[in-house]
Parts: sequence; structure tokens; C-alpha cells
Amino acid sequence: MTSSNPSVFASSSRLSTEVMVGLLVPPVLLGIVVARALADGLTQAGLSSEQLFAGERLPNLNMPPTSPEHPTPAATD
Repeated sequence: MTSSNPSVFASSSRLSTEVMVGLLVPPVLLGIVVARALADGLTQAGLSSEQLFAGERLPNLNMPPTSPEHPTPAATD
């Protein structure tokens, strides 16, 4: 029978955990950077569309003045 040394298993488990964490850090950081860039881009797109719909970039329409169908009676005092 062979005896197993628990300290060997503990150190190999700890080493594999450190390697896994080390391998997962770059994708997480990249995801954070991409998410921030996407949020900034969507914010800028939202501001641009808000300006567009607020009328700052819309052309002026020359509408002829129209007379009301039913004139309102003048108030008599």
C-alpha cells in the first residue's frame, strides 16, 4: 500500500486554484473595458437622438398661417 501525503494534494490544489484565477483575470478585465466602452457609446447615441428629436437638427418647415374654422367670440365686459 502506498500512503498519500495530504500536503502534496493541498499544494497542488492551491496551485491549480491560483492558475485558474490567473487565467480568468484578463477576460474579466477585458469584459469590464468592453462594457464601459459600450455604455459610453450608447450614452452618446442617446444624447444624439435626444438632440435630433428635440428639434435642434430638424429643418424648419414653412407652414402657411391658417385661419381658425370657428372664430371665438370676443368677450364683452
